[in-house]
Amino acid sequence: MIYEILVRPSYSKRMTSDHLVWIESDLPTRSFEKWLFEQSLMDGSGRAAIVRWSIVQSQKPAHFKLATQAKALISRITELMSASPELAMPQQELQLKNKSLALA
Repeated sequence: MIYEILVRPSYSKRMTSDHLVWIESDLPTRSFEKWLFEQSLMDGSGRAAIVRWSIVQSQKPAHFKLATQAKALISRITELMSASPELAMPQQELQLKNKSLALA
């Protein structure tokens, strides 16, 4: 079965499709949910790492296999939740952007 989880972004980021992660697992739904709680990825507070989870019916492969890649999955969740510094915009692009905003 393939489960989809939506990972909560850091406060400075918007939620994108990158925050959707597919996990292949042989666990039944209740056991998968229990695993999420045991890993402290869900806690019912509304502030946990996982916003929601669901079952996906797809022929596409999952991003992670829970049985063999649990550590990599947790690392990816941590990466998605962490704030990354914004990219510096070259000065020329910044000036061009400011001009176009002033004209609007």
